Amino acid sequence: MQVKLFEFNSIRVNTYLVYDETKEAILIDCGTSTKDECMELKGFIDFHNLQLKHLFNTHLHFDHMLGNYFVYKTYGLRPQYHQLEESIPNLKAQATLFGFSIDYQPIIANHYLNEGDTIPVFGNITLRILSTAGHSPGGLSFYFKENNCIFTGDALFYHGIGRTDLWGGNYDLLIDSIKEKILTLPNKTKIFPGHGQFSTVEEEKQYNPYIRI
Repeated sequence: MQVKLFEFNSIRVNTYLVYDETKEAILIDCGTSTKDECMELKGFIDFHNLQLKHLFNTHLHFDHMLGNYFVYKTYGLRPQYHQLEESIPNLKAQATLFGFSIDYQPIIANHYLNEGDTIPVFGNITLRILSTAGHSPGGLSFYFKENNCIFTGDALFYHGIGRTDLWGGNYDLLIDSIKEKILTLPNKTKIFPGHGQFSTVEEEKQYNPYIRI
């Protein structure tokens, strides 16, 4: 399994394109905000002859879904996320509050994700859905057990955690989510966060000042 990291938009969200030798791929938190960023993503997909199968959102803060419209328009894929995320103000409303101008409507899911769901994504590789709410009301993490990695969105960062002062944030819930759902995974599990550099479960247990175990 290959993980291609793109860093998109002025908030520098980590967008992940995950694929394997079958040439099937999934996209996690598409943050493309300009034509050039969209073409960078599409260019990589085209160059490697990838077939995009799924679009997943860890949560629906605007910086993580700015590219959903492009993906829907280009590949016909709707995003998949937890239904509670729809309680957050929509893309245009959020963007306006942060000084962004968006001239299109958000793309709504036609399938919701829930704790414990398992999704065959490509080959023999399965994605497991973990509820890691707290940064947002329905925040999710995506765990690949066979490949020993997890995509945590804005729940957990390298030596940090997500902010909880935005819509539906809950600090105590976030800490519980991290300790119960992420830090119980094997120590060598690689953490792919929504912003910043990669980490491991072992690293965060030892050195994260918010959740040191």
